[in-house]
Amino acid sequence: MTQHPGNPRTTARSIALALATTLLFLAGTAAAQPAPDPAAEPAGAPPHLLGFDIAMDASTFSFEGPTNDAGFPADGTPFIVRGHLYPAGTFDAHGSASGTLPDGSPEFPDQVLGTWYCRGWHLQDGDALTGPVVATTQIFDLDLSQPGSRTIVTEGIELADFGVPFLRSVTGGTGRFRNLRGQTSQIYHDFNASGGFNTSVVLPTGARPD
Repeated sequence: MTQHPGNPRTTARSIALALATTLLFLAGTAAAQPAPDPAAEPAGAPPHLLGFDIAMDASTFSFEGPTNDAGFPADGTPFIVRGHLYPAGTFDAHGSASGTLPDGSPEFPDQVLGTWYCRGWHLQDGDALTGPVVATTQIFDLDLSQPGSRTIVTEGIELADFGVPFLRSVTGGTGRFRNLRGQTSQIYHDFNASGGFNTSVVLPTGARPD
């Protein structure tokens, strides 16, 4: 994944990537709200669309291989990272940098729909500013009580650019999403308090479960 030099939020991210240290744990709780039903389409998604806001937990980022002179993963290095899945519209409601506390835990735990997993390879150094930066598999695990029982899987490249949408293939899933096919639109918004990315994904009407 890429980071933008000069952005103040990249400091925590750079430490996490270059030194593999653990971010400071800070206490914090979100106001209690009704728990969402992970079996239902996330609230806030437009009609006939399935949408998620994803807050990456930068403390889970792990990679193998060389780094560049700035300490970021070099072109070709593999990595894996996790994040929190929220209903579409969460970042609109709470800000583009919301979603995690500095230690990577969810800022709105009662609104978490599931866990996001991302693994892949760097196509440029991790501090690239534009263009294809990683080729990845993303897993959207939507059942917190039975991990793996209700998932969506996407494949494709990701851009280093913020605010520029890109398309990815929807390659299937499990449970009610086992026959899911089509393409997804994804866009990166901002860095969150953990130093990870905030991104949104929309599955179009053509990518509906049978």
